Amino acid sequence: MKFISKTLDEMDNAPIYTLGDITRLIEARGYRVMYLPPYSPELNPIENFWSVVKNSVKRSAFQKTEDLKTRISEVSECISRKTLHNIAQHSVENFRRYFDKESL
Repeated sequence: MKFISKTLDEMDNAPIYTLGDITRLIEARGYRVMYLPPYSPELNPIENFWSVVKNSVKRSAFQKTEDLKTRISEVSECISRKTLHNIAQHSVENFRRYFDKESL
């Protein structure tokens, strides 16, 4: 998918990402910046990553915040490369469909 190569896609339109200085810095390194439409979690791979983490973490009961943080770290580190690849591919496919104006 040529449109994705050398592209840095910001995951939202937060002001920190859309400031001209940041955009110019990224473009100076040879990347094209693409901003996601508002409220488009289907295009954001981190949403699927957190879904995988939450599905594992929610099965546990925690007494302390530190225990929850530890469990999140453990689960995150155990996610396989294959799962991470699948998450990324899912987002790439959704990008393709979005740019081809297909329904998601």
